[in-house]
Amino acid sequence: MILIMIFLLISIILEIIILGLIYSKIIINIENLEINAINTQINVDTMLISIEIKLYKVLKVLKVKFYRYYFQIFGIKIYYRKALKYESKTEFSQKIYKFIKKNNIQIKNIKPELEYFKFNLNFGTENAIITSVITATLSGIIVIILNKFVNNFNREDYSFKITPNYFNMNNFRMELKSKMNFDVMELIR
Repeated sequence: MILIMIFLLISIILEIIILGLIYSKIIINIENLEINAINTQINVDTMLISIEIKLYKVLKVLKVKFYRYYFQIFGIKIYYRKALKYESKTEFSQKIYKFIKKNNIQIKNIKPELEYFKFNLNFGTENAIITSVITATLSGIIVIILNKFVNNFNREDYSFKITPNYFNMNNFRMELKSKMNFDVMELIR
């Protein structure tokens, strides 16, 4: 009798955990991301990105904040170079590529919901025609993304501005603030 009660208790706990994972939500909040580039030198001026996992879409289980030089989990700062053990940016990008390839990570069925999206881009290339084509293409892509992933459009929450520079030099300045939600079930499929 006791063995049956223990089995039922364990099965109920497993069901609660599984249902919690199925009805979980992942929230990616880009609070501030500024990237500046001139010619081939790219600088990340500021970065604050947080990822939250909420069970039953309410109970916050995990929150990780990514800053420019470190990330913070459970209040502990972990610097990227020490945690990931890399010396150069190319070595770091190769490790990420190998990880994605090894684990067969695919992003197909994810349908995020954008809560807000603010994007400012100021850029230029050495050729005015290429700058114009890139401006039109990026504007079209952003409009398609907003049309597909925004449920309730509000002008104050969704905006983008792309400013082309025709100075015959490669420059790039981007500011992004966004918040997107998606269900864990979309990742499992």
